Amino acid sequence: MLLRRLRLAHQAAQRPTYRMIGNHAGLSASTICRLFNAVRPPAWDNLARVLKALGIPPAEIEADWRELWLGAEHDASPIPVSLVEGLAAPGREHCHECGTWIADPAVHDRLHQRLDRLEHLVRALTAVPL
Repeated sequence: MLLRRLRLAHQAAQRPTYRMIGNHAGLSASTICRLFNAVRPPAWDNLARVLKALGIPPAEIEADWRELWLGAEHDASPIPVSLVEGLAAPGREHCHECGTWIADPAVHDRLHQRLDRLEHLVRALTAVPL
């Protein structure tokens, strides 16, 4: 969701080149390219600089985008609930199956579905004699 929103913000800013964004953000064009095509969430500082270069108001960056980034960061590197017992996570639940905080239930459910299919496939493959 973070990457999709970033691409929409880029489109709303009339698609400036990565070099133009980099000049405004103080980052290289290759860093901007990696940020727009990242598999994992970018560093918050870099993302905030790019959003500012795209004309996103600072208050919106800190309120809306920071929350989006935190969710994406958590999905990429979930923290087991056992490490944060007793800490509040407003609006978030944890998964009793894998022990991670759930930022987006739909994404989390799809992950478990994929893992279940993969586990089933591995079992089927290991059951076949070679």
